[in-house]
Amino acid sequence: MLSYPITPTDVLLVQQEVIKMEILQKFQTPDGQVFDTKAEAFNHVRRPKILAALHKLTDNNQELSTWLIDNQEHVEVAFELGTIRRVTKSERKKLEKSIEELKTLSGNPKLAFLVENADVIAEVFRWPTVKRMTDEEKAFAAKNTLMGASGNNEELASWIIANKDGVLAAYEAGVEKREVNPKATEALAAYRAKKAAEKAEGAAATAPAATPPA
Repeated sequence: MLSYPITPTDVLLVQQEVIKMEILQKFQTPDGQVFDTKAEAFNHVRRPKILAALHKLTDNNQELSTWLIDNQEHVEVAFELGTIRRVTKSERKKLEKSIEELKTLSGNPKLAFLVENADVIAEVFRWPTVKRMTDEEKAFAAKNTLMGASGNNEELASWIIANKDGVLAAYEAGVEKREVNPKATEALAAYRAKKAAEKAEGAAATAPAATPPA
């Protein structure tokens, strides 16, 4: 049996692999399925609930309900056309984390401009503006998008548009709605009122005195 000397490099590589295995996080659902991200696991758990809601909407049309859940992204995008997309708080946090990671790449000259202006990029980032549409234009654009996703099935596209609210509500099945704490709402209102009063007092203090008529 052949044997080879173990070098310090070999030991280091093994240690690195062990560390990777230890920090690798997986998410397992009650049915035993394993996913890389929490979002994937959550969506898997929600799928039966979404299907149940869609079955109710489609009069238990299995084929239609399955198509709707398998093409959820296409449907949601169709109804977002012509709507201004704003940067959400979660998206802003993800951007800030990405910017911080970008700053660690200062040794790469090809990324120098991005690294030097990282904070500015994070501050001014906006999603591209879109042309404002009338309700009729939005419906027309949505129908074209849905027909493209369904192989030009105009009947299906028209049905989805007619049942837009029900379909989008079904997609939210299983999502826990967080109730706003009344005390937190009252505290926020009081804080805003206080700031408004301080601003008004500051404006009054800096306003020029009225000059009496001669």
